[in-house]
Amino acid sequence: MKKAHDTLPPEQTVAALAHFAWCALVALRTAQQDGQALSPLSTHAFLLRWLTVAYKQKRFTRAIASDIEALLTLGRSKGLAASLFSRLEYLWVSCTGPVTAQSDLYRLTYAIEQLKSEGWVNAVVSDREWGTEALTEEYRDIDALLVRKSALTDGFSNEGKLVAPVEFQVTGNLSACMAVFLAHALPAVVLKPDRIAIHL
Repeated sequence: MKKAHDTLPPEQTVAALAHFAWCALVALRTAQQDGQALSPLSTHAFLLRWLTVAYKQKRFTRAIASDIEALLTLGRSKGLAASLFSRLEYLWVSCTGPVTAQSDLYRLTYAIEQLKSEGWVNAVVSDREWGTEALTEEYRDIDALLVRKSALTDGFSNEGKLVAPVEFQVTGNLSACMAVFLAHALPAVVLKPDRIAIHL
């Protein structure tokens, strides 16, 4: 679990990710103007080196260190197939564009991040745990958003588009949770006093 001082509010995290992606893309373009990183392989090698240095020298806030580390791991394990340039471009566009232009899964992720920054707990549970009294009891006195792992897997396409309704169990302030979902352009409906769903 991240320490409190490593966590930023969602809008600041998005801004930090946008700044990071912008720096990486500018560094690449500058290298290309100098006649470097002109082939797919040399572009990949340049970005991998740049990410390594940025991570080791802690050039960016610790709140996005795990994102940089994930890109590094992907680049090292998958090579060219990691498509680091495309991922950085996507990161830049997704962090600087309007919320409604982002994928459904992206908006859900940031809605959950906002709730977490406000003290909510988010838990992904198994089908066996879902709907049990033990689960409800475990989260009874706190603001929590619970969802089945299978619902997330089945509810979104590989492109992050909502393809089936996803149901959540909410303990705590239901109206605050609904407000955050609606602010992120997620069509949420109340099913029961402790259940909401996002739907097509």
